Amino acid sequence: MVSSPQLVSLDDKRAFWRSVILLSLPVAAQMLMQSLLGMADVIMVGDLGSSAIAAVGLAAKIHFLLLVLMSGLATGCSILVAQYIGAKDFVSCQRSLAVTLLVGTTVMIPFVLVFGFASNTWVGWINPDEKVVALAAQYLIITAPALLFTQWIVIYEASLRALGSTTMPLVAGVFAAALNIIGNYALIGGNWGFPALGVAGAAWATLGSRFLQLLIVVGWVYAKKHGFALSFAQLRMGLDKVQISRYLAFSLPLVANYAIWAVGNSTYHLVTGYAGTEALAVMGVIVPIESAFFALFVGLANASAVLIGRELGAGNNDTAWQLHKFFDRITFVLLIVFCSALWFARPWMLLIFDQLDEKSTDLLLSTLGVFCLLVWVKIINMMRIIGVLRAGGDNRFTLITDTIVMWVFGLPIYIAVVFLTKLSFVYIYALMFLEDGLKFIPVIKRIISRKWMNNLTQQ
Repeated sequence: MVSSPQLVSLDDKRAFWRSVILLSLPVAAQMLMQSLLGMADVIMVGDLGSSAIAAVGLAAKIHFLLLVLMSGLATGCSILVAQYIGAKDFVSCQRSLAVTLLVGTTVMIPFVLVFGFASNTWVGWINPDEKVVALAAQYLIITAPALLFTQWIVIYEASLRALGSTTMPLVAGVFAAALNIIGNYALIGGNWGFPALGVAGAAWATLGSRFLQLLIVVGWVYAKKHGFALSFAQLRMGLDKVQISRYLAFSLPLVANYAIWAVGNSTYHLVTGYAGTEALAVMGVIVPIESAFFALFVGLANASAVLIGRELGAGNNDTAWQLHKFFDRITFVLLIVFCSALWFARPWMLLIFDQLDEKSTDLLLSTLGVFCLLVWVKIINMMRIIGVLRAGGDNRFTLITDTIVMWVFGLPIYIAVVFLTKLSFVYIYALMFLEDGLKFIPVIKRIISRKWMNNLTQQ
């Protein structure tokens, strides 16, 4: 079994800071690693030509969209686990995990079958290039089982993080990433005596790395006789129709929210391609910088959600409110430090990307400046939505707010400016922060109203 994490008193500053660091830094490190390694397959098939790059890139985008779906289901589980831990009800934590594993498996099996047996048919619907379609389909067929592996990994990781176990998922991710890179090197080009499989080699390396990650995560849980090492009888708790209906009612708005964000974010980048070659080149550089910058704050949001969720589950609303104020303050301080550092580091950043032409380099310098000046609104919203509102299960409000500001205001205005004006990309890029500016006040009002303070263990 596992002992329930103790609620941390704000008065015990040393213990509190230790909880924040242990909950946030491993998650931040894993996010940073994923952002740096997410394109490993694409980069390592570069020598095979543009068709191989396009095929693996297309497959990676498809996998990413499904990962968003998986993350929505897993986040629902983690919120419930955090609150049940606060209520000292570990049996309900186990039941939540069992229900999520059942639902996640049921949702993912059709995708595994469609990827494994029909990729040669449907990939052609989204790409006209026959060579790209053939290579992408080959990759998707081989990696089809990885969808199920990834779903289980994401659910277990989210549940363990809600308990405060953040280091082990990071360790598993490091080993998986290492195997992925080593497997790519061995199988794509045929090194160390292995056959040269090209794109198929990248696919087998991805499948192997995901399987290893699953073995490490689940193996650790059962070897440690952790409370989440569910027996067959405990797994059967996931078949409870009432609990499944309750979980779906809670999690589906989260899944929809994640999906709408993913499609909208992809649309921004797709439309940017029509703003000119320089704009597209600058975005190619900005995206990994953004991902690395956001990594720490995603970790901090995870810590916020876990700690606030526990207090709400325990019925300690006043402590949850104090935690919200604390995370608000620390976020502002970190933003000032990091944005200032990036502002002054911009000339050195340009040296790293010296392959850009002079015009693109100047544009990158200005665009990085806009990022430093405006990213605070996006980060503050992210912290308040992921780390506060979702901790109380306020999923419908976040779904409605995100959908309206992105699809009614943000994206239509961005698309209109790209296609109907000749503004510099610096100003166009600034418009990507418009939707965060629009939802800043509604999110503040929602938090002040305290309507998000829901004890989900009693509902």
